[in-house]
Amino acid sequence: MASDAGIADGVNLSERDKRAPAPVAGVALGADCGMAPEAALELCLNGADWRLTGWYPNQWQPRLSMELGVSILPAVAELSASVPGSVQTDLLAAGRMANPFVGLDSLHGEWVTQREWIYSKTVQIPDGWERDRCELVFEGLDYAGTVFWNGRKAADFEGTFLPVVVDVTGSLAPDGANLLQVMFRRPPELDGQVGYSSRIRHLKARFGYGWDWIPRMVAVGIWRSVRLRTYEGAAVRDFYPEAVPAEEAGQGAVSFRTELEVMRPGAYDCLYALEDAEGRTIWQARRQETLRAGPARLALAAIVSGIGLWWPAGMGAQPLYRARVELRDCEGRIMDAAARTIGFRRIEWRANPGSPADALPYTAVVNGIPVFLRGVNWVPVSPYYGAVTEADYRTQLDPLADMNVNVLRVWGGGLIETPAFYDYCDRRGLLVWQELLQSSSALDNCPPDDPQLLEMLSAVTAAAVREKRAHPSLLIWCGGNELMWEGFRPVDERHANIAMLAGLIRELDPGRRFLPASASGPTFCADAKDFGRGVHHDVHGPWLYAGSPGHYAFFNGDDALFRSETGTPGASRPGLLRGLRGTCDVWPPTADNPYWTHRGSWWVPWDAVSESFGPWRRDEDELDEFARCSRFLQKESLRYSAEATRRRAPQASGFLVWMGNEPFPNNANTSVLEYDGMPKPAYYALKKAFAPLHVSARYDQARYLSGEKFRADIYLHAEYDEALHPAAGAVVRATVLTLEGATIAEREYAAFPLPSGSAELGAIALSVPELAERVFLLRLEAAAADGRTLAETTYVYATTDSSFAWEALRSLPEAGAVTVMPAPAGDREVLVYNESTVAAVELWLTAEDDDGSLVRFTDNGLTLLPGECRTVGWSGGSGRLSSLRAEGFNARTEYRGDRS
Repeated sequence: MASDAGIADGVNLSERDKRAPAPVAGVALGADCGMAPEAALELCLNGADWRLTGWYPNQWQPRLSMELGVSILPAVAELSASVPGSVQTDLLAAGRMANPFVGLDSLHGEWVTQREWIYSKTVQIPDGWERDRCELVFEGLDYAGTVFWNGRKAADFEGTFLPVVVDVTGSLAPDGANLLQVMFRRPPELDGQVGYSSRIRHLKARFGYGWDWIPRMVAVGIWRSVRLRTYEGAAVRDFYPEAVPAEEAGQGAVSFRTELEVMRPGAYDCLYALEDAEGRTIWQARRQETLRAGPARLALAAIVSGIGLWWPAGMGAQPLYRARVELRDCEGRIMDAAARTIGFRRIEWRANPGSPADALPYTAVVNGIPVFLRGVNWVPVSPYYGAVTEADYRTQLDPLADMNVNVLRVWGGGLIETPAFYDYCDRRGLLVWQELLQSSSALDNCPPDDPQLLEMLSAVTAAAVREKRAHPSLLIWCGGNELMWEGFRPVDERHANIAMLAGLIRELDPGRRFLPASASGPTFCADAKDFGRGVHHDVHGPWLYAGSPGHYAFFNGDDALFRSETGTPGASRPGLLRGLRGTCDVWPPTADNPYWTHRGSWWVPWDAVSESFGPWRRDEDELDEFARCSRFLQKESLRYSAEATRRRAPQASGFLVWMGNEPFPNNANTSVLEYDGMPKPAYYALKKAFAPLHVSARYDQARYLSGEKFRADIYLHAEYDEALHPAAGAVVRATVLTLEGATIAEREYAAFPLPSGSAELGAIALSVPELAERVFLLRLEAAAADGRTLAETTYVYATTDSSFAWEALRSLPEAGAVTVMPAPAGDREVLVYNESTVAAVELWLTAEDDDGSLVRFTDNGLTLLPGECRTVGWSGGSGRLSSLRAEGFNARTEYRGDRS
């Protein structure tokens, strides 16, 4: 029978009583299977010992050719395979497929989806291992096919994100050698970026069918873990320990909810426990349950003392706990067990101040403190997402966490992200906005309402919610990306699809926010002619730099409550562009160059860069300078967009960059990280704009004429941060300088105590003098009372009557005395020193370690005044630099000394 919920008569353990739990008897489960080691008897079937064959459709079925009576050979002979993974990564490892990341060679891999594929593995099972029930569990099969067990059909499957459980009870081979085969049919044909959302009938990651940031690369294969489980007596089918802070400080409330399938009715002991990060049991309880055969639900509520609050990044620590349940029979043997990682935090949502009455609440309040959501849109790490490792996740997520983001929006055309992704976000305090596998399609953006599709979407969503809802990082469930009725009006719960999802979330995860779509509200994009009308709630766009003064005027007038997508493209670094060109020409970056149209066709930068920096020669390779200009535009655009939105807090409550990462090495794209995780210059501007303490300037344009008035309004941004004392203050200095470092104007402001949020301190204004260099600078610095620099921002402005706003940056006087070197006594630090008579503008540091790997700097894209020296840290690699150089608009230097 099901148990009624009640406050548990549990025990909070003293320090001397805390000890790690005894291991559960049975087969140890590898961590790569993503399940708790205390689960019932279980065999992890992951590994590199699988075999793979490829077939023309249906030719694997007959044993012999009916014409010749001979065996039909596979179209792709047997090769080694890894699970989790993909057919494509196995073919790459075997040398059977061209590298799709080089040149145009992804075109040569499109044949893979025209074959059927069979994975095979011999599963050795010890004698006597099977108990009352035995099941094969596939966490993710991409996309449709059939499972065979010992030569017999065991189950059909369909759906990338729908777990498949196959009952193989009583069918184990007598000799212990069991043949498992998984056949994949050709994947369905879906619309990529352009098509009809309402006609979608399959839930597979759509980005692989071609988007503006990836060519067609459709994955096939076993993309998540596989295991064989056996049960005795009863099985835990779902375990949800919901954790929130209790009313009394230092206490947490846990609501344990367990769903069972009982095979043997009778009396069972249920043991509940909570462990800290060191594996010490800090609370435990035992209850006896009398269970009938069939499904059963158990509930237990507990108050636990001595817990710490989980905070988003920048607001505090992220203490994690492991909640466990064990089911034992009357003899004390463990029948089954389950565990989840939890954290104690409370998230609420408030209406933005001054927002329209019909607007949804967009201000997140964590543990009672409003949070400005600053983050990026996250897309899959690779088109072959099954082969992504924890190290691959760290390569992309580490720099984003260091960029001061506190939220990742998992975009709807990609994945329900994996346990490894969520575990990382739990540890680093990154909130997750998870979208539910739906996206716009340009020709028709309305989500499907087909009953069969809704049935599958419901099943997939239920599985995702059950797997993810215990994670403290999970912030929002969202119906999908840019789902709209005609007229670009975002959908809401009046649509059957969205109403179904909203109801499912209310049932399975009632404490979590559900958004119908992103964008949401009356309109999809913000339009300057509608500023002040209250129609811009959560909006998307723009995705281009609008020039001067257009870009600055737009964001100065913006009234959006929330920006969940705003972006600008920037080129990848020249070394990457040249290294992956294959047989293609890297220059010119134009719409008639197939190398550029294949690798980010929407973002070919020739026109945009030419409009801002002037003409380029098609017949002479100017890639280094051109890429520098493209990357500068992305940095300038995103920095001002993010700062302008933050200046409007709390009326505006968040800014998410489109996009953080990319799964394919585009030549130009809106991502702030390149394919290999290396930051673009925009990354560092956003790192400052997202910092808990930041100084920014509001101005009307970036290009001025001599004699024209320049005015910058100075803002100080201070958010809750464990490193900032609430009573601390800052002195903010604003200095306008010539390129030679001469002061044109200076103002100083005192901010004691620090403001809560964003505060306007004052303005600095002047008549722009005539400058030979056609460039001037604005340096903002915030310093503590003891003189420590807390924040610094440098802006570059042009003084020109040219129609090309930033053309002056291409002809700056050379800063010929810039030095870069490893810091003499510094561990993983370099010194950058400008001994020139002019400022070095946008210095970009590049270094490799002894293994030839690029390292990532803590700051980059530096503008150094004459006589200025900067110490910059770096991470990654072996710890020894083999090369170090700096290049900017007017400087180029390399370290040539002792590199030991």
